[in-house]
Amino acid sequence: MNDIQTMPRVKSALKQAGVTTTEFNSRTIELSELTGLAIARLSSLDSAPGLSSQTGQCTGTDPVLLCLRPKEWLLISASMQPDQLLSHAEPMLKPEVSAISDHSHGMAVFRLQGKGAPWLLSKLSGLDYLSSQSAKAHCAQTLMGHIGVLVAYHQVDEGSFVFDLVLDRSFARFFWELLVESSAHADELAEDYGGAA
Repeated sequence: MNDIQTMPRVKSALKQAGVTTTEFNSRTIELSELTGLAIARLSSLDSAPGLSSQTGQCTGTDPVLLCLRPKEWLLISASMQPDQLLSHAEPMLKPEVSAISDHSHGMAVFRLQGKGAPWLLSKLSGLDYLSSQSAKAHCAQTLMGHIGVLVAYHQVDEGSFVFDLVLDRSFARFFWELLVESSAHADELAEDYGGAA
Protein backbone atom coordinates (compact mmCIF):
# COMPACT_ATOMS: atom_id res chain seq x y z
CA MET A 1 0.00 0.00 0.00
CA ASN A 2 1.43 3.41 -0.92
CA ASP A 3 1.33 6.67 1.07
CA ILE A 4 -1.65 8.01 -0.86
CA GLN A 5 -3.77 5.00 0.09
CA THR A 6 -2.84 5.22 3.78
CA MET A 7 -3.31 8.99 4.17
CA PRO A 8 -6.52 9.97 5.96
CA ARG A 9 -9.12 11.46 3.66
CA VAL A 10 -10.12 14.99 4.59
CA LYS A 11 -13.27 16.58 3.22
CA SER A 12 -12.80 19.65 1.09
CA ALA A 13 -13.17 22.96 2.92
CA LEU A 14 -16.53 23.63 1.24
CA LYS A 15 -17.94 20.15 1.81
CA GLN A 16 -16.89 20.28 5.45
CA ALA A 17 -18.79 23.59 5.73
CA GLY A 18 -21.93 22.03 4.22
CA VAL A 19 -21.60 23.39 0.67
CA THR A 20 -22.46 20.61 -1.78
CA THR A 21 -21.54 22.37 -5.03
CA THR A 22 -17.83 23.09 -5.43
CA GLU A 23 -18.05 24.45 -8.98
CA PHE A 24 -19.83 27.55 -10.26
CA ASN A 25 -20.14 28.99 -13.76
CA SER A 26 -21.71 32.27 -14.81
CA ARG A 27 -21.69 33.94 -18.23
CA THR A 28 -18.07 35.12 -17.87
CA ILE A 29 -16.71 33.34 -14.79
CA GLU A 30 -15.58 29.83 -13.91
CA LEU A 31 -15.04 29.16 -10.20
CA SER A 32 -14.00 25.89 -8.56
CA GLU A 33 -12.50 24.62 -5.34
CA LEU A 34 -9.11 22.95 -5.71
CA THR A 35 -8.63 19.94 -3.45
CA GLY A 36 -5.83 17.53 -2.64
CA LEU A 37 -3.15 20.22 -2.65
CA ALA A 38 -0.02 20.14 -0.53
CA ILE A 39 0.75 23.57 0.93
CA ALA A 40 3.86 24.51 2.91
CA ARG A 41 4.96 27.80 4.44
CA LEU A 42 8.68 28.53 4.57
CA SER A 43 10.38 31.26 6.55
CA SER A 44 14.00 32.13 7.23
CA LEU A 45 15.95 34.66 9.25
CA ASP A 46 18.58 34.60 6.52
CA SER A 47 18.49 34.86 2.73
CA ALA A 48 17.75 31.55 1.06
CA PRO A 49 19.78 30.71 -2.05
CA GLY A 50 17.54 29.86 -4.96
CA LEU A 51 14.45 31.48 -3.43
CA SER A 52 13.35 34.86 -4.73
CA SER A 53 13.25 37.62 -2.14
CA GLN A 54 11.06 39.81 -4.36
CA THR A 55 7.65 40.13 -2.71
CA GLY A 56 4.87 39.08 -5.05
CA GLN A 57 7.00 36.91 -7.30
CA CYS A 58 5.39 33.65 -8.39
CA THR A 59 7.64 30.99 -9.93
CA GLY A 60 7.44 27.35 -10.94
CA THR A 61 4.51 25.19 -11.95
CA ASP A 62 4.46 22.27 -9.50
CA PRO A 63 5.25 23.25 -6.91
CA VAL A 64 4.34 26.90 -7.36
CA LEU A 65 6.56 29.10 -5.19
CA LEU A 66 5.02 32.36 -3.97
CA CYS A 67 7.13 35.02 -2.24
CA LEU A 68 4.82 36.46 0.44
CA ARG A 69 7.33 38.95 1.83
CA PRO A 70 11.12 39.05 2.20
CA LYS A 71 12.25 35.73 3.68
CA GLU A 72 8.79 34.12 3.66
CA TRP A 73 7.29 31.87 0.97
CA LEU A 74 4.36 29.57 0.26
CA LEU A 75 4.74 26.41 -1.82
CA ILE A 76 1.72 24.75 -3.42
CA SER A 77 1.79 21.39 -5.18
CA ALA A 78 -0.95 19.37 -6.88
CA SER A 79 1.24 16.32 -7.45
CA MET A 80 3.06 15.89 -4.11
CA GLN A 81 1.84 14.70 -0.76
CA PRO A 82 2.49 17.11 2.16
CA ASP A 83 5.48 15.13 3.47
CA GLN A 84 7.00 15.05 -0.03
CA LEU A 85 6.58 18.82 -0.37
CA LEU A 86 8.26 19.39 2.99
CA SER A 87 11.17 17.15 1.94
CA HIS A 88 11.38 19.01 -1.36
CA ALA A 89 11.56 22.37 0.46
CA GLU A 90 14.09 21.47 3.17
CA PRO A 91 17.24 21.82 1.01
CA MET A 92 16.20 25.36 0.06
CA LEU A 93 16.67 26.68 3.60
CA LYS A 94 19.35 26.73 6.28
CA PRO A 95 17.85 24.58 9.07
CA GLU A 96 19.38 26.56 11.94
CA VAL A 97 17.61 29.80 10.95
CA SER A 98 14.55 28.49 9.08
CA ALA A 99 11.15 26.93 9.62
CA ILE A 100 8.91 24.84 7.37
CA SER A 101 5.30 24.05 8.28
CA ASP A 102 2.53 22.07 6.62
CA HIS A 103 -0.63 24.10 5.94
CA SER A 104 -2.29 21.62 3.58
CA HIS A 105 -5.40 21.01 5.68
CA GLY A 106 -5.61 24.55 7.06
CA MET A 107 -6.16 26.38 3.79
CA ALA A 108 -8.83 26.52 1.09
CA VAL A 109 -7.94 27.26 -2.54
CA PHE A 110 -10.42 28.49 -5.15
CA ARG A 111 -9.56 28.81 -8.85
CA LEU A 112 -11.15 31.70 -10.71
CA GLN A 113 -10.92 32.21 -14.46
CA GLY A 114 -12.76 33.75 -17.38
CA LYS A 115 -13.26 37.22 -18.78
CA GLY A 116 -15.19 38.32 -15.70
CA ALA A 117 -12.61 37.07 -13.16
CA PRO A 118 -10.61 40.32 -12.85
CA TRP A 119 -13.84 42.33 -12.61
CA LEU A 120 -15.08 40.12 -9.78
CA LEU A 121 -11.83 40.46 -7.86
CA SER A 122 -11.74 44.23 -8.43
CA LYS A 123 -15.22 44.51 -6.92
CA LEU A 124 -13.99 42.83 -3.74
CA SER A 125 -10.58 44.43 -3.18
CA GLY A 126 -8.69 47.60 -4.02
CA LEU A 127 -6.14 46.04 -6.38
CA ASP A 128 -6.22 46.54 -10.15
CA TYR A 129 -6.63 43.01 -11.51
CA LEU A 130 -7.38 44.13 -15.08
CA SER A 131 -4.06 45.85 -15.72
CA SER A 132 -2.10 43.30 -13.68
CA GLN A 133 -2.98 40.64 -16.27
CA SER A 134 -0.34 42.10 -18.59
CA ALA A 135 2.35 41.22 -16.03
CA LYS A 136 3.91 37.80 -15.67
CA ALA A 137 2.88 35.41 -12.94
CA HIS A 138 2.67 37.17 -9.58
CA CYS A 139 0.87 37.12 -6.24
CA ALA A 140 -0.52 39.66 -3.78
CA GLN A 141 -2.12 39.55 -0.36
CA THR A 142 -5.28 41.57 0.14
CA LEU A 143 -8.56 41.73 2.03
CA MET A 144 -11.85 40.69 0.44
CA GLY A 145 -14.96 40.88 2.58
CA HIS A 146 -12.68 41.38 5.62
CA ILE A 147 -10.94 38.05 4.84
CA GLY A 148 -7.21 37.83 4.19
CA VAL A 149 -6.74 36.30 0.73
CA LEU A 150 -3.58 35.49 -1.19
CA VAL A 151 -4.24 35.97 -4.92
CA ALA A 152 -1.85 34.07 -7.21
CA TYR A 153 -2.04 34.86 -10.91
CA HIS A 154 -0.24 32.19 -12.90
CA GLN A 155 -0.33 30.03 -16.01
CA VAL A 156 -1.66 26.49 -15.81
CA ASP A 157 -0.01 23.76 -17.91
CA GLU A 158 1.27 26.24 -20.52
CA GLY A 159 -2.34 27.25 -21.14
CA SER A 160 -4.42 30.14 -19.92
CA PHE A 161 -3.72 32.22 -16.85
CA VAL A 162 -5.88 31.76 -13.76
CA PHE A 163 -6.36 33.41 -10.38
CA ASP A 164 -5.89 31.04 -7.44
CA LEU A 165 -7.34 32.40 -4.20
CA VAL A 166 -5.74 31.00 -1.03
CA LEU A 167 -7.42 31.64 2.31
CA ASP A 168 -7.94 30.23 5.77
CA ARG A 169 -10.16 27.15 5.60
CA SER A 170 -12.56 28.46 8.25
CA PHE A 171 -13.72 31.27 5.90
CA ALA A 172 -14.31 29.00 2.88
CA ARG A 173 -18.12 28.99 2.92
CA PHE A 174 -18.52 32.72 3.52
CA PHE A 175 -15.95 33.61 0.85
CA TRP A 176 -17.42 31.17 -1.69
CA GLU A 177 -20.89 32.68 -1.19
CA LEU A 178 -19.44 36.19 -1.52
CA LEU A 179 -17.84 35.27 -4.86
CA VAL A 180 -20.98 33.60 -6.20
CA GLU A 181 -23.30 36.44 -5.12
CA SER A 182 -20.99 39.08 -6.63
CA SER A 183 -20.62 37.30 -9.98
CA ALA A 184 -23.73 38.74 -11.70
CA HIS A 185 -22.42 42.30 -11.52
CA ALA A 186 -18.96 41.13 -12.63
CA ASP A 187 -20.63 39.51 -15.67
CA GLU A 188 -22.26 42.83 -16.54
CA LEU A 189 -18.98 44.73 -16.20
CA ALA A 190 -17.09 42.20 -18.33
CA GLU A 191 -19.77 42.27 -21.04
CA ASP A 192 -20.08 46.07 -21.03
CA TYR A 193 -16.41 47.02 -20.73
CA GLY A 194 -14.46 43.94 -21.85
CA GLY A 195 -11.13 42.71 -20.57
CA ALA A 196 -7.73 44.27 -20.02
CA ALA A 197 -6.56 46.86 -22.54
